[in-house]
Amino acid sequence: MKVPTFVPSLDNIMKGGIPEGSSVLLLGEPGAGNFEFSLTSAVNLAKALDGKIPRGLENYDIKFPDGILYVSFSKPASEIIRILTLSLEEDLASSLKKRISILDFSRLFYLQTQIPSSWIGAGTIRDRENIISTFIKDLEKSGTNKLIIIDSFTDLITSKYLDEKTMFDISRGLSRASKKWNSIIYVLMTANITDKRSENVMMEIFDGTLLFEWNASEKSSKRRRYMTIPRFTGVLSQIEREKIERFDTEFDYKTGMIVLNTTKVK
Repeated sequence: MKVPTFVPSLDNIMKGGIPEGSSVLLLGEPGAGNFEFSLTSAVNLAKALDGKIPRGLENYDIKFPDGILYVSFSKPASEIIRILTLSLEEDLASSLKKRISILDFSRLFYLQTQIPSSWIGAGTIRDRENIISTFIKDLEKSGTNKLIIIDSFTDLITSKYLDEKTMFDISRGLSRASKKWNSIIYVLMTANITDKRSENVMMEIFDGTLLFEWNASEKSSKRRRYMTIPRFTGVLSQIEREKIERFDTEFDYKTGMIVLNTTKVK
C-alpha cells in the first residue's frame, strides 16, 4: 500500500505515493528543499487527517499515517513552532500545529557542548542521559503509524555525536523500525557534510533518497531548486518508466512545495 508524499503531481507519477514503511534520506544543499519537502508532507497530511484530502488521491489504494512526529536535536520545540508559523500561511500553520508532536532533544544537545547553561535554562536529572539512547528510547514509544521527520543528522554529525559507524547503525535501525511501525521516516541531512563514500553508504541503507540541489540557469539570474531520486525501492522503476531525470520545484507559503516541471531523459 502507498502513503502519499502530498507533493502535488509527484504522487500521481508515483501512483499514489511511496511504499508504506519507507525510510527516506532527504539529502540537500542548504535551502534547496529537503526541509520544505518534509514540511509540505506534514502540513498536507494534517489537512488530510482533518478531512481535506487532495484531489486525485482517491484514484489510488493509499493510507495515511495517523499523526506527525517531529524530532529536533538542536532546535527547541518553541523554535520549531516559530519556523512553521513563519514558513506557512496562517491556516496551514494552524492545521499542522494541531496535529504535530515534537520530540525536543535540544537541552541534551547543548548541555554536552560549550554553550553556557544560562543560555538554555536549568537542567534536570534527565539531561544527564545520552542523547542517542534517549532518542532511540523516546522514538520507540511514539513512532508507530506516524510520519516521522528527523531534523537532522547534520546536527549530530557536526557536533560529533555520530561517528561513522554509529551513523550507519542508527540508519539501519531506523530503516528496520519504519517497517515494524508502519511509519514513514524522513531523515534530513545536508549534502556533502560527510565524505562521498559515507554518503553513498547512507543512500544504500535507506529505502529511498531524495536529493535536493540548486540549479543556476544560463538564461536567468534566478536560481531554481530541483529534486532527483537516485535510489528508491518501489518508486524508481516508475520514475524511470516516465523517463524523468529531475523535478524542478518551488516552495510557496500558501501551498508548500510544488513540482513546476519535469526534465526528461532525451
